[in-house]
Amino acid sequence: MNAALKAPASWQAIVFGLITLIACVAAFVGLSNSSLWIDELLSVYLVNHHDGLGEVFRRQLTDAHPPVYSFFLYGWTRVAGFSELALRLPSAMFAVLAIVVFAIGTRRVLSTTAIAFACAVAATSDFWFYQSQNARSYTLCMVLASAMLAVAIAFRRRVRSQPHFPVALWIELSLLALVASFTHAYLLLGQGMVLFVLILTIPAWRTRAALVATGLVVLGFNVVYYKILMHSSEHNLQDMWFSNDAGFFNQQLHQALTLLVAGQVAIVVALLLVFACRQRINREPFFVFNDQDTRWTTIVACAVLVGVIVCGIGVSIAVAPSFSDRNLLTCSPFAWFLAGRLYDAAGPRGDTRRSSILAILAMLLVGSYLLLLPGRELSRNENWRATAHYVEQLPGCAGQTLPVVLPYRFGHESEFFRTLAQNAYFDYYMPAGVQTAAYMPRELAARHPMPGLPELLASRAANADTGACSLLAWNVHDPDEGRALKIALDLARQPGIAQHRVLMQEFNTYTRPHLKLKLKWQTTPEGYVYVAIPKAPVDSPVEAPATPHVQLTKQDAKVLGDQVIVDYLTSHAGNAGAPYTVDVYSIQRWNGKTVHQDFLAVQRITCDVLASKINWDVWPNPTYPGCSPLPAPTPANQIDGGL
Repeated sequence: MNAALKAPASWQAIVFGLITLIACVAAFVGLSNSSLWIDELLSVYLVNHHDGLGEVFRRQLTDAHPPVYSFFLYGWTRVAGFSELALRLPSAMFAVLAIVVFAIGTRRVLSTTAIAFACAVAATSDFWFYQSQNARSYTLCMVLASAMLAVAIAFRRRVRSQPHFPVALWIELSLLALVASFTHAYLLLGQGMVLFVLILTIPAWRTRAALVATGLVVLGFNVVYYKILMHSSEHNLQDMWFSNDAGFFNQQLHQALTLLVAGQVAIVVALLLVFACRQRINREPFFVFNDQDTRWTTIVACAVLVGVIVCGIGVSIAVAPSFSDRNLLTCSPFAWFLAGRLYDAAGPRGDTRRSSILAILAMLLVGSYLLLLPGRELSRNENWRATAHYVEQLPGCAGQTLPVVLPYRFGHESEFFRTLAQNAYFDYYMPAGVQTAAYMPRELAARHPMPGLPELLASRAANADTGACSLLAWNVHDPDEGRALKIALDLARQPGIAQHRVLMQEFNTYTRPHLKLKLKWQTTPEGYVYVAIPKAPVDSPVEAPATPHVQLTKQDAKVLGDQVIVDYLTSHAGNAGAPYTVDVYSIQRWNGKTVHQDFLAVQRITCDVLASKINWDVWPNPTYPGCSPLPAPTPANQIDGGL
């Protein structure tokens, strides 16, 4: 330890430790309050069978991730079952374990206060908050990344202190690298950077050769796996939601940083960086807990974070688009270390009145994120559960075919993904034996003919007058409110539906505002059910429509959002240089108390264009060949869901 400088006072560690402890306890609160979302439903699909690990591996090829987490989840669900609580409990445990492993593993390179600060930064981050209740592999990745950091530190210390080759630690490091790489592809990149720094900084050639062997073996196994994945996956890996342009890379980097340190915590980190720069300019020394090991670990952490970004972009360009914020943050414990190192170097010492005040301010800013913990009791995911219960309760719909909108950004327009969406997603919260049928938006809009669909929709609209099943469509995951409204507009103008109105029932989820400094939750529509209802009586005042009688539980009723009523009024066929059609609609939005009414005229686009990442919109781009000979009207692609 550098005795010439003081470490941050240990009383600060108590406060930051309490912040961490409260956040960790809260990770186990409300595990079943939110519906499973589409990624979690995919996790369930991978393991919800009794055909063993071979079937898990086969199904895993429909996901983009390696199979270790699914192997674990398969065994876990044999014991714990498939409730939301059972599925998410491991993620909460792994999230806490990641912090524990990090704290233990860095105790010889950071002061106690710096470790507590780093743990508080981790436990108050948005990424840790969400992933601690997400039945996916990310918190397991954080455990493995923390372990990689801890073992790397221990390996180098052993090599420096003893002349003998550390066989046990080498085996531990090698097994950890193999398991980590088969948990997430970005951990393969992260452990590769750890091995790279070890090889460069350890002088013994025998040890270097062992580390090279470890890297080559792990890489070899992964090359074989990803060759199988590339040839067997049902995904078109070149046409997923990822992109390879500079704007997308920049967006994902920014989102990763925001998920890692946002709002008030970002202010603390920014101030620490300012203080560190001032010390450097004034040539003041930094406190270092251990001259050799701390500086070496700093090099490792920087190498991993920079290397994962650079290599991640390289893999995305050379192999398949895959760069994303969540992938980057699988290596977040290395960033936690840098936060702790920054606090050791430039944080308030807490031994004078002035520095104690600064320390308390830092604690208040970091601790302010505890105000978000009541969000554990809110529904924060896509509303598969509430929308399913609503559809189940619709009068006359028992035993009927239920049209659903294929989550086309998650899975491509293929028979496999239609079946997957029907059986694994929409049917999950429905009673056994329910029959769903997945359609693309272009099929519901009749731009792409589907045998029997127009007749089905027309019969459902006719049922609006009789009290029988009037469900037109059920939509979760892909659409924002604007896209969801476009589907309602397309449905409302169909020949068999135009004599009725379309009710779009919204279902809300709770999200954080884009401005992360606001410590609150806001509602955002995340699910939609489209039902046909009768026309309003002629010359009647604007009043709330008669909607289907549905009784929901208190939990489901909390997420019911606005009712949007779309009424197709008329169309105008013109020929200003080329034939065109303009549709006119009335749109009413009811929030339970008041109504907002508006009118909308849009050019009808009838060309049949496959959905792809070039055009994820519900309506095709009018500038595509064959879509429209006319310039696109201003609102045609910019309809605001807030109408």
